Amino acid sequence: MCVVQAWFITASHACAQVQFDRVYPAAISSGAQSTVVAEGKFPSWPVSVESSHDDVEVSAGKDPGRLQIAVAEGASPGVAWLRIFDSASVSKLVPIIISPVSVTEEKEPNDKRNDGNRIELPTIVSGRLQKSGDSDGYRVKVERGRRLVVSATANQVLQSPMDAVLQITDARGNVLAQSDDRRGLDPQLVFTPETDEELIIRIFAFPSTPNSTVGFGGSAAFVYTLDVTQGPFLDHAAVTGSQKLPFGYNLKDNTSVEVQGADRISPPIAYSNGALGWSFLGEETAGASRYYTQSFETTVPTVVLGHIRTANETHTVSFLAKGGTKYRAEARSKADGFLLDSKLDAIESKSGNVLASNDDVARGGYDAAVEFTPDSDGDVEIRLTEMLDAFGPRHFYRLSIRPVSPTYRLNVSTDRFVLKEDEAIDIAVAIKRQSGFSPKIRIEIEDLPEGVTCKPVISESKGETAKAVKLKLEPGRFRSGHYPIRVVGRALDTEDKPIGVVQAASYSLQPSIKIGTFWLTLAGNEKAEDK
Repeated sequence: MCVVQAWFITASHACAQVQFDRVYPAAISSGAQSTVVAEGKFPSWPVSVESSHDDVEVSAGKDPGRLQIAVAEGASPGVAWLRIFDSASVSKLVPIIISPVSVTEEKEPNDKRNDGNRIELPTIVSGRLQKSGDSDGYRVKVERGRRLVVSATANQVLQSPMDAVLQITDARGNVLAQSDDRRGLDPQLVFTPETDEELIIRIFAFPSTPNSTVGFGGSAAFVYTLDVTQGPFLDHAAVTGSQKLPFGYNLKDNTSVEVQGADRISPPIAYSNGALGWSFLGEETAGASRYYTQSFETTVPTVVLGHIRTANETHTVSFLAKGGTKYRAEARSKADGFLLDSKLDAIESKSGNVLASNDDVARGGYDAAVEFTPDSDGDVEIRLTEMLDAFGPRHFYRLSIRPVSPTYRLNVSTDRFVLKEDEAIDIAVAIKRQSGFSPKIRIEIEDLPEGVTCKPVISESKGETAKAVKLKLEPGRFRSGHYPIRVVGRALDTEDKPIGVVQAASYSLQPSIKIGTFWLTLAGNEKAEDK
């Protein structure tokens, strides 16, 4: 949050809250200036708008519910997060996709084959499945022998509550290819036409949370984009300390990977000039890391990136472990929207004893993690396999191996809070103690604005407060406005003195996006304003 604003707040506005659901269309081209619709409820207009991306400027338009967006020429592809706020409230973060090519907006009707919207390649389509039973079609002329890539973004980034399906059909409606759940719940198709022809791209969806509805789903929230190209497409990248490796389709041997640094919300993003597609980068952008090509020995901590490309493939990484030291190996794939259903085994190289084995660290998560403590010094092998013997270009993983030390994590369930002049509020903080962490933790709020108080609370090693506490914010004579705050924890020794480093609480916007600075809105204290 880069700007703090203060207002005089009237009683009528103090009760009404901004509700910012989404923008439509959900994509805008680099270098473009455009008007998009802010969908939701806005008690007053104009509003203020913040963008997480320095290359994306946003302001309220003259008409209610309209936003003026300008994207700098040459802005890298990816996502900008927008937040709307007025004098009394602030919205959730809403994404908009930044496209390196022209954006084609869906036009209804396009349910039937003959009504499909014609599109020119390459493009990013912005569309919506508006009602139950809806499906959208797009007609595209393709060249034989060149792979056609159609990649949907909906649930994974846009947070649309839909589980989409993509089809490619010929002009008579014969289904030539179909895809679902290739990028989390989002589909992706790669199809090579055998002739120069016109094909139809069809998208429909089911609710991401199954219900009693029979048939296709649809609503105002079923917003999506489609990357459509027969040219280069970057699906993801492996970035280590010494390499930037592109993975995708129709990429040339000399394709390079560019890295856009983290903005105020998103982690770093990998992209390639002249290509559609981009991907978030994880922790592999820092520290010791390596792309897997064959079994190797390493030192820990380390991060290994790799793909399972053939059936029954096993990746083995070994290191010299110290007896009595606890280690953790953890694979990420499904959590980042990839396809690997991983299994991990930690094995003593000399004896062959299995120290630990796991295929699902959490119910329904499908990513594996093991912790183990060897009895004596010696080489330990970490073996990674695919539980279902599946394989392919999206069976990508990130494997971290490190010594374990007791620690803790703090989490909150939202990134915005409203404090009124006559009503205290509670901020619930979840505490996850890891690897036997037992000291008490003092939890408090940093950077509270003048006129607001909050007493620190203690999380004991046992009992109810070991896993969760509540911070109570008390209003006093404050100046209305929006302020950045942090929730932090400090471990305490037996004499209640702080030890170790400060741990900041985070809010999970998405599995790969953690937010550590929160919005505190102070609303409705006229006396403080008049002082």
